[in-house]
Amino acid sequence: MNSQKLLTLTVIGMLIAGSAGYVIVEGWPVLDAVFMTLITLSTVGFGEVHELSPAGRAYTSMLVAASFVLMACWTASLTSQWVSGEISGRYRQQRERRMIQKMQNHTILCGGGHLARAIASSLWQAEHSLVMIIHDPSTAAIVRQLMPQIPIIEADEKSELAMIDANILQASNLIAATISDTDNLLIAITGRGLGTELRIFACAESPEWASRMSKVGADEVICPAIVGGEQVAKLVCPDVSQLTQSLPTLGEREPLPITAVSLANQIGKLLQ
Repeated sequence: MNSQKLLTLTVIGMLIAGSAGYVIVEGWPVLDAVFMTLITLSTVGFGEVHELSPAGRAYTSMLVAASFVLMACWTASLTSQWVSGEISGRYRQQRERRMIQKMQNHTILCGGGHLARAIASSLWQAEHSLVMIIHDPSTAAIVRQLMPQIPIIEADEKSELAMIDANILQASNLIAATISDTDNLLIAITGRGLGTELRIFACAESPEWASRMSKVGADEVICPAIVGGEQVAKLVCPDVSQLTQSLPTLGEREPLPITAVSLANQIGKLLQ
């Protein structure tokens, strides 16, 4: 148990013990005893709830002396923990910014869901330089806990400023792997506008959105559902090498053929 938890439990214990003391020494109701203990521990100084007896004043004096020491230690511990957390957070952000600005030919991965985490893990194991952009702070915290070595920018994945912070002008690849097909489409559009030599890989749940992503400049569009179907088919029938899905496009009479390839192959292309 760390010192902060121990001090917090001690404060709670003193509140209970102090209230019990007023009930025993003064015979006060529990609510009055708790209120008197609270204003004594917090040193607010509202005054006595009821007239104190000599024994009650002696007890209050001991409680005040103990509360000075305990509350000072507890407040100092809380302040230290908060300040150290703020400092460490700012230091981490500055360190990550410096690391990102030194990167070249790296990959920018937008998203923090299960698919994005799987991609990030595979790329990092292959020792490929990687920066993640994650909008949701709670999701970013989870990814940091799982993969603390990967720099993360907490910002809107569709934002041009976020991509610039990720050093997109020096990047080689952009992966749109959020849980929203709309966001992935906008990420592809934004990335294409910022980096002419950038290779863009987009993930799509809907075949219709996959077709749109191809039209706006995504070099490769991966449908996880189709990839999963391919893998299941291979398990059932090893002779199956590829599954092809014809995806209808908007405003066209003929369907656009999209070949589903495994995510591992896509990662391999990123590393070439």
